[in-house]
Amino acid sequence: MQKRSATAREKLLSSLSHEIRTPMNGILGMAILLEETNLHPEQKAYIETIISSGKILLDKVDEVMANDTLEQSKIDQAINAVQQKNTDLRNCVEEVIDTFAVKASEKNIELLYDINEEVPLEVLTDNHRLHQVLTNLVEMVMADNPQQVCIGIHIIKHNSITTPPALGFTITAKPLDNAASIAMLLAEGKTLPDNTIGDLQNTAILGLAISKKLVEEMAGEIKAIDNTNAGFIFNIPLHAVTPLAGTTVNYSLKGFEDKSVLIVNSNIVSASVLAKKLRQWKMQPVVAASSKEALQLINEQSFNLVITEMNLPETNGIQLLANIKNIFPQLPVILLNPLNDVRYKEQHTIAKEITVLSKPLKHHTLFDNVLSSLRSKNTGQMQDMPANKLSADFAKQYPLKILVAEDNPVNQKWAIKILGKLGYEADVAGNGHIVLDMVGKAAYDLILMDVQMPEMDGLEATRMIRVCLSKQPTIIAMTANVMHGDRMACIQAGMDDYISKPVQLGELVNMLEKWALVITDKKLAAADTLKEW
Repeated sequence: MQKRSATAREKLLSSLSHEIRTPMNGILGMAILLEETNLHPEQKAYIETIISSGKILLDKVDEVMANDTLEQSKIDQAINAVQQKNTDLRNCVEEVIDTFAVKASEKNIELLYDINEEVPLEVLTDNHRLHQVLTNLVEMVMADNPQQVCIGIHIIKHNSITTPPALGFTITAKPLDNAASIAMLLAEGKTLPDNTIGDLQNTAILGLAISKKLVEEMAGEIKAIDNTNAGFIFNIPLHAVTPLAGTTVNYSLKGFEDKSVLIVNSNIVSASVLAKKLRQWKMQPVVAASSKEALQLINEQSFNLVITEMNLPETNGIQLLANIKNIFPQLPVILLNPLNDVRYKEQHTIAKEITVLSKPLKHHTLFDNVLSSLRSKNTGQMQDMPANKLSADFAKQYPLKILVAEDNPVNQKWAIKILGKLGYEADVAGNGHIVLDMVGKAAYDLILMDVQMPEMDGLEATRMIRVCLSKQPTIIAMTANVMHGDRMACIQAGMDDYISKPVQLGELVNMLEKWALVITDKKLAAADTLKEW
C-alpha cells in the first residue's frame, strides 16, 4: 500500500511538472526571442524580469519535486549530488534581484549588489543551489523591511598557503566593504543550530534550514550576522573558470575615462554603491543628497553626466532634470526610476531628452547607457542597439536537416523561430506517428523529440526509428519530463542526448553545435569509405 502511494505521488508530481514546464517553455522562449529585438532600456528590463522570474518559478517547481513534504527526512533527500558547472555570478545575482523587483518596489526597499573587482566572471559551482540560497536569504532579510538589501561578493584570502581562497557572500541591509570583515564575521558570526529545522511549518525557518544544508553540501559554511547590520554571510570554495574568448564583459570606457559624473541620491548606501562602481570604470563621481545640492554643484563645477534618482527630498528627479536641461541642454542625464513609476512620462518634452533606467539597477545596463549617453554627447547620435546574438551563419557552419517533434503549438512556433534565426528551415511533427511518416520520406540529421505527445509518444517513436531506419538520425529529447529517471528512460529508448524544458537558448545552441560536429565527422567518415570503394 505504501509503495503504491509513493508511486502514485511520483506520477502526480511528474504530471504537474510537465504541465507547468510545457507552457513555461513557450513563455520563456518567446520572451527570449523578444529580448533579441531592438528594445527600449525600460522594455528590456521588463523582459529580463519576466525571464528571470520564470526561471525562479521553475526552480521552485524543482524544489517541490525533490522535496514534496516538509519533513526533515525529505529535506535530507532533497540534497542530491552537487552539480558543478560554469556559473556567471553576476547573472546569478541579477536573476535573484529580478525575482524580488516588484515586491521590493511595493515595500520601497532598494535592491543592490556589490561584486568586488577581483571576483572572476565565471566560477565552477552549483548554480541552482547558489541561486536557491541567495533567494532564500534575500527573502529573509527583506522580511524586516530594511531601507535596502545588498548582495555582496568578495574573495576571502587566508594567511595559510594550504588554505585556498573562497568566495564570500553577504546578504545584509548595508554592504560590507572588504573581505577581511567578511572573514571575521564568518569566524565570529552566529552559527545556525541544527535544530533550526525543527519547526518546519514556518516557511522562513524552512528556507533557512534548506539554505544551511545547501551551503554545507557545497563545502561552505553559513553564519547569521546579529548586529545593527543584520543579515547572513556564507562562503563556498573558489574555483575560477577561464572564460572563452569573446565571452568576457568588456567594461572599458576608452576615450571617456576620468569623466565627471554627478550622482543625485538621498540614500547614502545606494549612492555609495553606485559611486564605487563608477570609480571601478575609472570615472570621477560626486554625490549630492538633494536636488538643491545638485543644482548648487552643477553651477560650481563642470560635469559630463548626471545620474539621479526619481525620489528625492523636496522635489523629484524629473523636475530636477528639467531644471538642469534648462541650464545645460546638451548635458547627458540618466533617471533611475522605480519599477512601475510612470510620472516621468507626464513630462513629455523632458522624457524625450533623457535616458530612463528601471530599478533594481543592473551594472551591465548602467554601463551600456553611460557609454551610450557619453557617445551621443560627442557624436550627436545614440549608440546603435547591440547586434542580435543569433546568426544565420550558424547553419552555414553546421548544416543540418532538422525535425522538431512537438505537439504544443506555441513551443512549435518558438522552436521554428529560434532555429530560423540560426539559419535552419526545420520541419515539424505533432506526434510520434507523424514523426515516423516523415523520417520514412526524408533523411534527417537531427530530431528534437518531445517525450509526451498524443497518439504515440517520443519514447516509442524513438524505439521504432532505431529499429526501422538504416540511416540513423541523432535524437535529442527536448522534454518537460525532469523527474528522477526520466533522462535514463530517454537514453534507454535510444535517444542520444537530453535537454529539459524550458529550453535555455545558450544550452540549445551548445547542444546543436556539439552534435553537429559529431554528425559532420560521421558524414566525412562515410564519404571516405565510399572513396575507398
